Amino acid sequence: MPAFTFISKKLGSLLVVLFLAMPFSAMAQGSTPYGGSNQVSDDENSTGHALSGPFSDFGEFSASEDEESDEKFFQSGRFFGVGLGIGITTATGNAGRLYKPGFPAIDFRLNYWFDFFVALQLNVKNSVHIYDAQPDGKTNTNLFRLLGQIKVFLDTKDLSAPLSFIGPNLIVGCGMYRRTDNFQSIDNGTQTASAFGLNFGGGLELTIKPKKFYLNLESIVNVVTFRDAFDDRFSKAPGGGVADRRGYWIDTVAAFTWTW
Repeated sequence: MPAFTFISKKLGSLLVVLFLAMPFSAMAQGSTPYGGSNQVSDDENSTGHALSGPFSDFGEFSASEDEESDEKFFQSGRFFGVGLGIGITTATGNAGRLYKPGFPAIDFRLNYWFDFFVALQLNVKNSVHIYDAQPDGKTNTNLFRLLGQIKVFLDTKDLSAPLSFIGPNLIVGCGMYRRTDNFQSIDNGTQTASAFGLNFGGGLELTIKPKKFYLNLESIVNVVTFRDAFDDRFSKAPGGGVADRRGYWIDTVAAFTWTW
């Protein structure tokens, strides 16, 4: 009996020691005593720092590159602009043979910047041209256009200082065009033609005062076809005549723009 009692006490002590040692053994192997894992989660990297992701907790100081770019734009960018310009409008093709260049061409514009490199421009232009061909005789022509354009500025921060200063940009847009022919002969009166057209071109933006005043030099090609573009009424005019009125209209403008 004493021997049996001694063995029972030793066995009971061994079981207690094994039971208490199990949690520490599990934790040493990366598991919790209740079957959980003590390994680094998917939202953490090898250094123990949380990784950003769609299901990670919001971090007050975890701003993305887009947010940093927006902050820079709000601090240093331009938002709105108003400009007034003057230039010359010429035509190509048969239209160029018929219509004399229009000077001065008046240009009024409103700008809105989406970011440092993309801006929306609303443009109102008007120019007066003259042609003298039979059977119309001497006629004054008013060319009015209302345009919506997108300006894309090229990134010049890694280029030389002169290229950064002139601010090259590309322009593309569309709009409404209206041509009004005012015949000097009282009998003929006035004739109006309207059409929808496209325009594209480019320009340079010279900085006079950063974020305040700029000089814009632009050249735009207007692609528009009026309803009488194929009119051959001038084909028999003296001097060889003009087969029709087809051609592109080209605007070359210098405009001062005030921004804020």
